Amino acid sequence: MNLPMEVLLVAGVLALYLQDATLLLHYDEVAMVRGRRWRATTGSALEFRGRRLFLPDPLRPADAMFRVTWLGNGEGQAREHWAGLGHFIAALSALKPACWLLWALQLLVLPALLWRFAHPLALLALAALIYGTCLVVAMQLWRYRRAYELDRRQALTMGFELLCCPPHAINVVRRLSLRRGLHGNAMDVARHLLDADEVAGIGTRIGQRLDYAMDFAGDGAPLEQRLLDAKQRLETLK
Repeated sequence: MNLPMEVLLVAGVLALYLQDATLLLHYDEVAMVRGRRWRATTGSALEFRGRRLFLPDPLRPADAMFRVTWLGNGEGQAREHWAGLGHFIAALSALKPACWLLWALQLLVLPALLWRFAHPLALLALAALIYGTCLVVAMQLWRYRRAYELDRRQALTMGFELLCCPPHAINVVRRLSLRRGLHGNAMDVARHLLDADEVAGIGTRIGQRLDYAMDFAGDGAPLEQRLLDAKQRLETLK
């Protein structure tokens, strides 16, 4: 069955948006999502090439998302600077209106126009608004590059990429926060950022990943010692 071009266009935009937002988490990684409050996940039960699939809420495109590992031994490992993290998250607020606008234009307005009023001038005006918003995002990346921990080349590269692919521009907050990540050990980060129930939940899921990894670690291997150290640190979350 041949699908109409309009359906394929909307499906392509949605697929690009979701593909760019999806994470494949290593067994030792936790994704920390900052929406109305902090949430944590080790991914879904679905695996792809040994990694756990995690798809953030597609209806909340402006939530920041960070990776952090629970396998670090803490010795010589950089600690999170909480005031700096707060400043970074506050700086991301400047991009959130553009995220929501791009999300609405491409996933709501575009399908509505194609369905009810596919006039060339209307579609041209929509395209101009979408690319204009992407240009504003690129300019903000350049203007606030120090707050986003980007150098000149990185800011220009990311801005160019988002101009070339507007569906990816919806995820600019996620892209910046994932690029930064969180420093330190996931267990310490969880204790600092999450409420008690969320800490207990993520502790259980980390424990499951730990047991899974220890089943495959050889006796006396360096990884086994790191896993044992991680298991000891996990007890502090219980």
